[in-house]
Amino acid sequence: MKAWEFEVQKMAFTQAGMTLQMRVNEAIARAALQIEANAKLAIQNPPKTGRLYRRAGGRMHQASAPGEAPATDTGNLVNSGQTTRLGFADYAVSFSTPYAAALEFGTHNMAARPFLMPAVMKVASRLQEDISRAMSR
Repeated sequence: MKAWEFEVQKMAFTQAGMTLQMRVNEAIARAALQIEANAKLAIQNPPKTGRLYRRAGGRMHQASAPGEAPATDTGNLVNSGQTTRLGFADYAVSFSTPYAAALEFGTHNMAARPFLMPAVMKVASRLQEDISRAMSR
């Protein structure tokens, strides 16, 4: 094998590796954005089956029951959701209201109203398929 043949093959291998990395990064980015969207939809969409009560100003509010995603009231939780790119193929989906973690995991006074982990689970198998497909190309 001549030196230039080796370099051409090395370049082709490097190019293929970069293409694979880009496909995996794209799959992970899509998954992160889908997780955020699914979590927001779970919060915003009825039905909720918790307590029905009157808010200040006379407006009625249907709360979520334990185990259901939280019910939207002010919109602050949904509006605090964001997907952030931390690095190559590294994304974070977060909800930044002070009460987001208490809703997701519960407290000693309140049962959990999970919204983020169900969204992750909904996307996980699709992400595995997308990564497998990227690697088989």
